[in-house]
Amino acid sequence: MRSPATPSVDQLLVLLTVAETGSFTAAAKRLGRATSAISYAIDTLEQQLGLSLFDRGTTRKPKLTQHGEAILSEARAVAHSIETLRARVRGFLDDLEPEVSLVVDSMLPGDRLTRLLGEFNAQFPTVPIRLLVQTLSGVERAVRNGHARIGVGSQLHMDMTGFRRIDIESVQIIPVASPNHPLAQASKAAPRQASDFVQLVLSEQPAGESRDFGVVSLNTWRIGDQAARHKLLLAGLGWAGMPEPIVRADIASGRLVRLHLPDWRGGEYTLQAVHMTDTPPGPAGRWLIERLVTLSDGGEAPIQEIAKPTKAKRATRTRPAERRPGSN
Repeated sequence: MRSPATPSVDQLLVLLTVAETGSFTAAAKRLGRATSAISYAIDTLEQQLGLSLFDRGTTRKPKLTQHGEAILSEARAVAHSIETLRARVRGFLDDLEPEVSLVVDSMLPGDRLTRLLGEFNAQFPTVPIRLLVQTLSGVERAVRNGHARIGVGSQLHMDMTGFRRIDIESVQIIPVASPNHPLAQASKAAPRQASDFVQLVLSEQPAGESRDFGVVSLNTWRIGDQAARHKLLLAGLGWAGMPEPIVRADIASGRLVRLHLPDWRGGEYTLQAVHMTDTPPGPAGRWLIERLVTLSDGGEAPIQEIAKPTKAKRATRTRPAERRPGSN
């Protein structure tokens, strides 16, 4: 059993063009060649593969055989790979990075990150992204140890020595809880102290290696994962200060309530994009940082309170209103 010869890229291109245009003549016109050259390329390809790719006898126009359909599918994949290769090479010639590595603080709203990377992919389709999500000072460590070239985090948790810092839009932190939580049932007239209830605190692991910010409760649960903290909030297991964009939809749907807490009103969590001063990013990384500076999370969720029910007034009997002609 003889092995088929390896077809050339040009032969595969001719095969694709004949299939797309529907005839040897149209393919020759598109490729700027003689029709006889197109026929010769297909004949040679069939001989090298040992297969008939077109049925030329039953119709005036060449029709792909079953084998031809299968080979055409593989030819498309090869052509796509070649175009991808050429695009990558063009990127290298333009000094584009072979990869952009990015580490972000878990406090960065997901919608902002998704929009950023979607636009990046449209702008640089041949440049892959390596994305890490870290908690608090984990962003600094990832940049310093070389796991990421660009970091997005807060200077509250980073030593800026050796970094170039670019300020981006901060994120508003608001206190939230499940609607069934006692803090959600409080009112301005009868407030509750947040320090009396379990506070779900985003914390690095292992504990004790970073400073605490915004902790007021004597009873804290320290959680190293933002998504897990979010789920615990939805389950009613404590209250927390959360990035407002992350819980905006939950507040709108009533799954969470924004709290009015005299002893914990939230605040801004500042965010910065950073990179080592001696290893600046290339064109794609610079574009990513510049776009990140302009992105915003939009509006802010309003404070929602669940007031305690008041005693209903005793109903008084009144005469029914006289029905006027033509009314419903």
